[in-house]
Amino acid sequence: EGCTNNVQKGGVCIRHGAKVTQCNSEGCTNQAVRQGVCIKHGAKKAKRCSTEGCTNIVVNRGVCVKHGAKLKRCSSEGCTNNARQGGVCMR
Repeated sequence: EGCTNNVQKGGVCIRHGAKVTQCNSEGCTNQAVRQGVCIKHGAKKAKRCSTEGCTNIVVNRGVCVKHGAKLKRCSSEGCTNNARQGGVCMR
């Protein structure tokens, strides 16, 4: 309670007990991002929108929402939220 740090794992921040894995590359102390390695050692960054000058993250078909990516809507009757998993939103 009262902590304003971003949640890392298991609902807690690093200061309050979240376990963070280090990069598997020898001598590297960076935080592992994917598959046990940091970005410097091969973890891929999120793809960026293909529209010239846009730095948003790709959502669908190589573009961001602003440039035409279509998001699926929640399948619950009367709900207008974006679908998350299994065709429904988090509500």
